[in-house]
This record gives sequence, structure tokens and C-alpha cells, in this order.
Amino acid sequence: MKKTLFLSLAIMAMVGLLSSCAVNLNGVTANYSRINNFYVNNNFRDGTHKLVIQNQQDFESVFGEGAVMGRNGQPTSIDFRHQFVIAVILPETNRQTTIETALLRRNGDRLYFSYIIDEGHATSYTMRPFTAVVVDRNEPSDVVFQRVTRQDLENAGIQYTGPGTNRPRL
Repeated sequence: MKKTLFLSLAIMAMVGLLSSCAVNLNGVTANYSRINNFYVNNNFRDGTHKLVIQNQQDFESVFGEGAVMGRNGQPTSIDFRHQFVIAVILPETNRQTTIETALLRRNGDRLYFSYIIDEGHATSYTMRPFTAVVVDRNEPSDVVFQRVTRQDLENAGIQYTGPGTNRPRL
């Protein structure tokens, strides 16, 4: 009897723990644009950072422009009077790492920014992985950051279509 009661309590605790870790993939898809041709400044503090950037000065304290030659080589233009930036920055690493924006959903007065991290092989150099998107100011600036997996999206009936897309297939 005690063994059955203990087992039941343990299962209930695990279900409660797992449900509290669930990601919120509900809501209305919000539009965004991925920023291009920027890098994380060398003097920006190391570590993992989840940021909502509201002005040019704060943005320039985190990111530098990295223009390149050719078509689409200019950094993304951001008008902070009408837009803000959502960013996830990871610590410096020598592993090939990408952060992909999976979803941006509005649910009530919050945005849910869901992202996927893929870590690859070791390299001979270090990098500072990040993703950042520009969002219109008519969207809420209260952002909940959620690391998700492709399996999370699949379980929610969402077909992830790849990096830089702002409309997942439902």
C-alpha cells in the first residue's frame, strides 16, 4: 500500500514538473524581420542574454555593423521610433552553433519568442552565436523567451519551415 501511494505521488509530481516546463506555442503569429549583417561587440559581456532592445544607443552597445560586399550586404535598417529588437545571445564557443527563430506569437499582452539552438562540431575558432529580429512597436514589448526543439513544434502541430521564416505552417 505504501509503495503504491509513493509511486502515485512520484508520478503526480513528475507530471506536474513536466507540465510546468511546457512551452506556450499558442497565440497569433506576429510579424518580424531577421536582422542581417551585424555581430556581437567584443566588449559586450559574455554569457547568455535574452534582450528586448528599445533604442539605438542600447542596440549599438550590443551589436556592431558588419557590412559585406554584394547584394544584400548592408546591415538591416532599424527605425527605433517604430520598431524594437528581440535578441538571444549565447556565450562565446568554439562549436559551430546556430540559433534560429522558430516562432513569434502574440498571446494577450505578451509576445512569445521561441528559438531553436543547434550545436555542431568543434572548430578552430570561436564565435558568439546570436539571433535577433525586428518587431513593430504595435506589438507588445513584454517578451517571454522559450527555447524549443523541433519536436516541441511537431507535437504542437506546427511544421517548422526553417530559419528566417516568419510564418510557420500550421
